[in-house]
Order: sequence, then C-alpha cells, then structure tokens
Amino acid sequence: MGKLLTPGNMIEVQLNGDALDKANIDNLTALWTAMGATPLPDHAGVLACDRWPNRFWFPREGALPAAESLKTLLRQLPARAMVPVFAQDPELEQGLRDAGYGVALEQQAMHLDLAHWQPAPAAGGLPLHRVRSADEAASWTEVCSAAFSYHIDAAVIEQLVRHPDASLWWAERNGEMVATALLFRTGVVTGIHMVGVPEDFRGLGIARSLMQAVLTHCQASGARYTTLQASRMGEGLYRQLGFEHRFQIASFRRGI
Repeated sequence: MGKLLTPGNMIEVQLNGDALDKANIDNLTALWTAMGATPLPDHAGVLACDRWPNRFWFPREGALPAAESLKTLLRQLPARAMVPVFAQDPELEQGLRDAGYGVALEQQAMHLDLAHWQPAPAAGGLPLHRVRSADEAASWTEVCSAAFSYHIDAAVIEQLVRHPDASLWWAERNGEMVATALLFRTGVVTGIHMVGVPEDFRGLGIARSLMQAVLTHCQASGARYTTLQASRMGEGLYRQLGFEHRFQIASFRRGI
C-alpha cells in the first residue's frame, strides 16, 4: 500500500482485479449499512434494510445455507425485499429462482482510476452544491425521487446528511435543483450513487456536467478510485467518461 499524500491529493494505492470488485461491493454494502441495514433477526447471515432501499443480502465471506434451507429463508423474506447477486453466484441465483424470485434490476458495476482521469474544460458547467440543511435534503429527495420514478425515504436521506462518509450533491440550472448525486467514501474509493436527472431536464447535458463536477470533487478529495453501479440508461455516459465495466449485479424480487 502506498503512502497518503498531503490532504486534497491522490492516495497512492493501486487495486487490481478481484480487489477492485471487492472494493465496489464493499462500498455499496457499506452505504446500505449507513442507510440503516442490520442483521435480520432469525435469519442468520442476512443483512437487511427494513425500509428503502429494501436491500437484503448475504455477506460475500459468509457461506450460504443448504439449498432447502436457503429456499425456506428466501420465502420468508418480505415481499419488498430486493436480493442482489454480485458477479456470478449460481448457488444463490438458483435458490432465488427456486423460491419464486425473478430479476427486477440489472446493473453494471464499473470503476474509474482517478489517477488517469482528466476533467473537461469547465466552461458551461453547472454549479454543484452540497446538501447542508434539512430543507435542501427534502428538495434533494423530491428531485431524486422524480428522477428514478420511485419513492425515496426522506428519513434515510436526512440520516446520510449527518454521516461522516457520505455527502449529497445537487446541480443548479437557472436557480433550480435539476440533478442529484450521492457520494460515499470507503478507504481509497468514493462510490457515486443516485445520479438522477428528472425527465423534464434530460437531453440538456446536465448528467454529463454533474458527473464532471462530481469526479473533479472526488479527485480533489484524494480518492484514488470511483465506483458505481450503472443502469442501462447511464452506462453509455459512464463509458464515455472513462469508467470500465467490471461485473454485473442482478437484483431479485419475489413474484417478478
């Protein structure tokens, strides 16, 4: 492991292969934990968010229960439960299908090495602001909910505003909040989450401008890597910005 440079400069740490994949998953699950996930009572080995984002997952280092026990456990999870399968885990995927689950969401895990990233010229960029107040957190939640077309729990967002490893950001256009992003730091990695632009503001280059500003901030803060989980809609932009695909995440829900 390399040395930590002066504050605001890059951390000289290089991750490769499996370490990058683990860092991506660790950042995502650490965020879910910061959102309130805890061990699920009476279901050994499962970590669960009892409200949005409704993620229920098995730690990667833990062994899955035997097939019948796994199926029984999965059938006992609440209907809202979203269970992610990271990379390839045939045993868990088969257990989910046997328990009546189907794929509700597919994402591509991606990363960017900030040591090799160069920001675009700042001309025309949108101002980027950090959420600082309860009113801003409420507006951020409303805009982000509109962008993703589902309800986001305002109490969870307010909790993240106070978390030392989290920061929420919004882009401004003509005095209006038009895009959101959530950053979460784990070691040398800053995860980029909840990048959202409501439909009325799409096609104006706002997502690209937001990402340029967010990446500039991540680089200045000393992070070596950024990670994210891209939807099909956002993957093209992230590739253009230099992100590399690592593996797929399929999230399952019962009855799909």
